[in-house]
Amino acid sequence: MPRDEKTIHILDDDETVPWLYSKFLRIPDAAFRTYTSAAAFLAGYRPAPCECLICDLRMPEMDGLEVQRQLRNTGMSLPIIFVSGFAEVPSVVQAMKVGAFHFLEKPPDPAELHRLVVEALAHSRTLHAERVASAQRKARLTLLTPREREVAREVARGKSSRQIADEMGVSVRTVENHRAHLAEKLGVASVAELVRLVSGFDED
Repeated sequence: MPRDEKTIHILDDDETVPWLYSKFLRIPDAAFRTYTSAAAFLAGYRPAPCECLICDLRMPEMDGLEVQRQLRNTGMSLPIIFVSGFAEVPSVVQAMKVGAFHFLEKPPDPAELHRLVVEALAHSRTLHAERVASAQRKARLTLLTPREREVAREVARGKSSRQIADEMGVSVRTVENHRAHLAEKLGVASVAELVRLVSGFDED
């Protein structure tokens, strides 16, 4: 995929709808992927750096909320714009609570849909950058020894070398050596940078 290409997935059981949306969504470098069943979308979906999904809420066999749930269960987080001819408040509230980007009633206003798609694509780039950064951070953290991991956790909690040494029952020099080694492995040049890198370490 070209670096600037944007992928717009359109899922609707009415085969005329994807065609219609693709005609009035004039977005440079956008590639449209259209589907008339949730199963076809889930089978063919591959994450991309810049993407969004325009999804019908009501569909036979599998509705839009189930599509959203399955994507979340597999760790996928592309922005979803739900569109439906039925303004079902409970379903809309549920979709928004679990991360839907927006909801529009059918037929959507072309200008409004266009605006939301542009915003969703921009948000997708942010999500992708966060995923890449998280993966890189986790890969770098795997380089640490168990003792260095322990020191890293305590540094992230704001403890000094003296405090860490007292708690671990080692000398301050030993702690400083561990900090030097983990800083070298992680490629950080300051304590602040180290703290940013290992913050949330326990959640990873």
